[in-house]
Amino acid sequence: MVEMITGTRDTANILQAKKKIDMSETIALLQPSAAPLTSLLKQFKQNTVPATNPRFSWMEDDLGARWDEVAAAADDTTTSIVVDNGNYFSTGDLVKVPRTGEVMLVTDVNNATNTLTVVRGYGVTSAAAIVVDDPVVIIGNANEEGSGMREIKTTKEVEVYNYTQIFKTPFGVTNTQNATNMYGGNDLAYQRKKKGIEHLVDINRAFYFGERKEDLTGNKPMRTTGGLLSFLTENNYDVGGPLTESEFDNNIAEVVFRYGSNEKLMLCSGRLLSVINGWAKNKLEVDQGAKNYGLNVMNYITPFGTLKLVYDPILEGAVYGTYGIVLDIENIKYRPLQGRDTTLETNIQNNDEDQRIDQYLTEAGIEVRLPQTHAVITGVTS
Repeated sequence: MVEMITGTRDTANILQAKKKIDMSETIALLQPSAAPLTSLLKQFKQNTVPATNPRFSWMEDDLGARWDEVAAAADDTTTSIVVDNGNYFSTGDLVKVPRTGEVMLVTDVNNATNTLTVVRGYGVTSAAAIVVDDPVVIIGNANEEGSGMREIKTTKEVEVYNYTQIFKTPFGVTNTQNATNMYGGNDLAYQRKKKGIEHLVDINRAFYFGERKEDLTGNKPMRTTGGLLSFLTENNYDVGGPLTESEFDNNIAEVVFRYGSNEKLMLCSGRLLSVINGWAKNKLEVDQGAKNYGLNVMNYITPFGTLKLVYDPILEGAVYGTYGIVLDIENIKYRPLQGRDTTLETNIQNNDEDQRIDQYLTEAGIEVRLPQTHAVITGVTS
């Protein structure tokens, strides 16, 4: 039966299949730069150190301790002062109590009881009562003329370790699908690009939120790498409300730059970056060199050092959406197991299957040296 059209033909009464679809040949990916941390570490060659074992380790050390706290209250005449860590001190040390200004001379140390025998008021400032948790600081040592060698004290290095983790992201199409003309181009090529980004995002999330573990309960060992937040537990700052420019420039910046270099990378949630941009527009400078890495980086100069601000969409949600993670990039290393950095494995389908399956595979971990040189900012509400 022939269907007749009365009157002028229009786009509604003709055969709909005859109309050409207006379809862009480019498929827009929502997050083409969704893994800035991993991308930066992989691009900075000096930050990539191949691991020779799934368990990789490094050593950390510090200068001898100079600060401690009082463990028991003492009046202004007591010459036996109990501290938290008696082994920090040596005979001849000069110790100051910042709260009162008093200086004391240490004449003996009992490491078993953490007790210092001291001469009180050893200077122009008179002795004063000391309370529990009073900070004390070693301001040097004094020695008699012709005296012999002081007691030798050194710090012991600490071994820190992490694991490499195996990441896999497979994708595939049937051979029929691969031979079919598609809007947006070849579907396998598109999936290769898309899954490559997803693979990096998975690594990026692990490098933030992962916890170190070696699981030997299965047929073969399985390991997970510890992420930044599992290492950065010491030098943190909880805003707990609105963040002001004054608090950021003075309190937070002082914490951030207390240790390490005077130029650091700050990975920001969208909320934190918006807050900073709201009151710091005149202070932000575009980092032209960072464009080579495909990222938008803004330099923010504080009285203590320069922060390179980068937006990371992985920092999202009710908890992580309030975060900013500051890294001394010299102390962060990307550790791929040798010969196991990101590769694209092709044609891994079974021989009798009429399809094409490829897979991205990476075995890598992250090395986080000297946690005190990094910082985590939390609790930014506005």
